[in-house]
Amino acid sequence: MSPASYSVLGIILFCFLYYILWLIFKEKMPFHEYLSDINTHYDEYAGRVLYCIPLVIFILIFFTILKPSASKRFLRLQASLPTSKIQSLAKGLVEVEGTLMMQAPLRSPVNNEECIGYYYTIEDVDKDSDGKNTYTTVHRETQCNLFQIKDETGTIEIQPEGIELVLLGETNISSTYNKRYKETLLKHGQKMLLVGYADSKNGVPFIRKDEHYKVLGITSSSGITVWNKYQPLLRSFLFTCSIILLIIIYILIQ
Repeated sequence: MSPASYSVLGIILFCFLYYILWLIFKEKMPFHEYLSDINTHYDEYAGRVLYCIPLVIFILIFFTILKPSASKRFLRLQASLPTSKIQSLAKGLVEVEGTLMMQAPLRSPVNNEECIGYYYTIEDVDKDSDGKNTYTTVHRETQCNLFQIKDETGTIEIQPEGIELVLLGETNISSTYNKRYKETLLKHGQKMLLVGYADSKNGVPFIRKDEHYKVLGITSSSGITVWNKYQPLLRSFLFTCSIILLIIIYILIQ
């Protein structure tokens, strides 16, 4: 459970215990008049709460969408950054696009494939009341060795500490009766787009994680093109749905 989940659970538990104490001590408890009025007009207040549930759900979804993450920062930054040529990189936050070049290979945990890096997850497999499989992630890890990215103007080394694999589908999936194993691979020769911080040491340029924006992300060139094309439409759709939902809630509350 996340810290927010624990906070919500704690608030609910506190309210429940407070209500029990009020039933026992009545006038001795703070806010007695308010609780007495709620208890007397329970049906009316319950109806109001029922109407407000969609609003609460909407607010939770809204804050979940807005919650910052490395992947969201990557998608926001890549949409505003110009794609730079490797030969003309200036120090600072950059976006480059090119072909991946492997230096020191890794072996992937699922299919034992040679790769530059991987994102690996283990999920517990359970069945719900309808007999359908449900999956809960119990382990995730990202491993990546030093690699290079090459375009038509040159090649630059990538220091992969903290790298995020964004919008990349699973390369391999393996399952047992109660576990599912998935891996997403970075492989030699893939055409990718990368956002990170261009730096240099002893005159040798490289790209690392940006410490200000906390981002070093990589995604497929084709996938990000599709995302940039349809993401504004999705944002407009969600905004329109939000306005309609707020209007419906307002009408129901009146």
